[in-house]
Amino acid sequence: MSALVVFDCFDTLVTSRPLPGPERFTAVLADALELDTGSAGAVVHTVYGTLYEVMTDPGASQPATLDLMEGALRAQGAVRERAAVEGALWRALGCADPDGYVLCAPVAEAARRAHEAGHTLRLLSNCYLPGTLMWDLLRQAEAPDIFDRGLFTADGGPKKPDARAFRRIGEGDFERRVMVGDSAELDLVPAAALGWDTVRVTPGAPVPDAFFTLLGL
Repeated sequence: MSALVVFDCFDTLVTSRPLPGPERFTAVLADALELDTGSAGAVVHTVYGTLYEVMTDPGASQPATLDLMEGALRAQGAVRERAAVEGALWRALGCADPDGYVLCAPVAEAARRAHEAGHTLRLLSNCYLPGTLMWDLLRQAEAPDIFDRGLFTADGGPKKPDARAFRRIGEGDFERRVMVGDSAELDLVPAAALGWDTVRVTPGAPVPDAFFTLLGL
């Protein structure tokens, strides 16, 4: 019986270092976008403040990161090309460091086995990188190219644990849906409430046998 298997990204498929604080973000933004420290700080204050408010409200939709940054730059009279803003965000979130984001090999291997068995794989991630950069990051981490699609909240819209996010990524004619993630609150409880099967993984640890049993692998 084929299934849709949805993987969380961070601390499930990929492990990462802690996100940089506002001071580091400001320094990188000032350098990458040729801003004075005051303007860069104001942009970071707007971005961090808005995202913090949204992330502490489970039902709030997340604004698109690039739109948020570009709006904050316009408010400072510092309009920049989108490619430059993307590059600044890539650097500010530590993506230029090849060791900053590391593939969790056991989870990647479990995903490969599920794909080879004919199951459909997707990604659902609460994140700050827009989808185009998320795929770049996954390629850089050498994640297997086996995912049908992804829902990345930095593109704007509902986020985990909002049921709308799960319904969007769960679209399609599937007999079974499975959520694989590290967080009970964000990944597993909301998926189970929709009738999905769930598998909890621990960052950097082998995938539980329950995953393979569930999918007949």
